[in-house]
Amino acid sequence: MKKIVSFVLSLAFAGSTFAQMSGYSSSSYSEGTALGSNETLTADGIALGNAVKLRGYIDTVFSHLDNDDNTTVNETDISASADLDIIIDLSPVTAEVHLNLSDGNASNLLEQAFGRYSFNQDFHLTFGRQSTVLGFDSDEANELYAVTRAYARGDAQVNPGKQYVDGIRFNYNNGMFGLILGLHDSYKFDPSNGALQNNSSEDLDNGIALDIAASVMFFPGLEARLGFANDNGEAYGSNDDIQQINTWLAWNPGDLTLAIEFDHIDKGDDEDAWDFMLLGNYQFSDFFGATLRYVHMDEEDGGADLESDRITLALLFTITEHFDLNFEYSHTDNDGGDDDNEFYLQGLISY
Repeated sequence: MKKIVSFVLSLAFAGSTFAQMSGYSSSSYSEGTALGSNETLTADGIALGNAVKLRGYIDTVFSHLDNDDNTTVNETDISASADLDIIIDLSPVTAEVHLNLSDGNASNLLEQAFGRYSFNQDFHLTFGRQSTVLGFDSDEANELYAVTRAYARGDAQVNPGKQYVDGIRFNYNNGMFGLILGLHDSYKFDPSNGALQNNSSEDLDNGIALDIAASVMFFPGLEARLGFANDNGEAYGSNDDIQQINTWLAWNPGDLTLAIEFDHIDKGDDEDAWDFMLLGNYQFSDFFGATLRYVHMDEEDGGADLESDRITLALLFTITEHFDLNFEYSHTDNDGGDDDNEFYLQGLISY
């Protein structure tokens, strides 16, 4: 833990130094890191007066899953979700409410609802229900480089990615360097199998988690991020802390995006997992882009070592400014011989 904190502080010093040397200002968020910044101020959307905007998307996915040993329960499926974000700007106070309706299920309608107070251009305090920041993938479907997220099989997230938690977060961003420190309720995954319990609700007295992340934009387009999270595990009847380390490096010189990510989760009780991702995306034109992604997942569970390799090819078509049509094929080679083949066709309407 001390090594993690020391490294994050080193990144903070380096980021501040680079910002001073290069004349980097807080207004350069579009060319800098977004971590810790006030993204509410620059959010696009449908303006309802001077202080409120609406944005969102409708996501429809047709999927076909095929497993070599015929264990897949639902081989063909159609899922739909609708997302609506309410953006409020009453500077220095801003707020966001994110609503999501999936397959007509309103039980987890509220994704995020948080307020933010900006002390100045660089330092902000957020409080309420908000998304965690560890992991390269976005929590929003219209901000992904493929139809599915990296660490997924079928429609299930295998290891924790972005999650919605209740708590408070300190945020700092000077354009080139970003830092967050959050204290919130327990992470929503079961350490017995590593599965993410999406949008499940836990009270603060059922477990407390701490996360810290730092990001440095060495120059416009090249960003490195390091994050650490610790969960006391009380929500699952365990005395072992659950810890996660996530780091990634991304380069975006224009139409090309390259990324590499490493993720390690220590679940206690002789259980841990690590994941490795390589991603390349190229936007050939305004109409067409493509993503090639490789992911290795390795989990140790009570002496058993479970490994898999997943390769994804996604073809991304921008039909109009507000409508995308995306195709994905993913092949997973599981340790033990049974392979998974996944096909996805996605229609995405954004506004």
